[in-house]
Amino acid sequence: MSLDRRDFLGMTCSCLGLLAASGLSAESLSEGEEKSMADMTLQHLTQGYWSADSLLLSAAKHLKKSEDYVQLAVGFGGGIQQKDLCGFLTGGVMAIGLFAGATRGNDKPARQKCHKLTKEYMAWWKERHALKCKDIGQPCDYKSMAKEASDFLQSMFGEKS
Repeated sequence: MSLDRRDFLGMTCSCLGLLAASGLSAESLSEGEEKSMADMTLQHLTQGYWSADSLLLSAAKHLKKSEDYVQLAVGFGGGIQQKDLCGFLTGGVMAIGLFAGATRGNDKPARQKCHKLTKEYMAWWKERHALKCKDIGQPCDYKSMAKEASDFLQSMFGEKS
């Protein structure tokens, strides 16, 4: 069975309509104040991004990396379009990879850092949420999940810099 994007959104926890209906918007900041990753992720969700790409885009901005990386995460939204692994989980793992910076296969320290932080993120995630979209209660609490994942990653990046 093939679903178009609108039908798919209605069936998964990637329900952008729920976000719009809830009046979700980014908080205004004082001049010179930097947005948190959570604020950025919530804002991206209102702009049509899904879980994985919104989280990766926020991480790229926070880490001052190229925002072009967001295109890598687009297919991971909606549980890889199959209600499988949650996009906040997969997007977070991609963000950790961006943070760790392993650009070569023989960069063992960066690869080890990425693997260690990925295990830490996975353990943290499993304590709070199901791994798969289909196992997350419907409608999913997208707003809280976005904030939790963003806050955890931002804290991780600050501690491990």
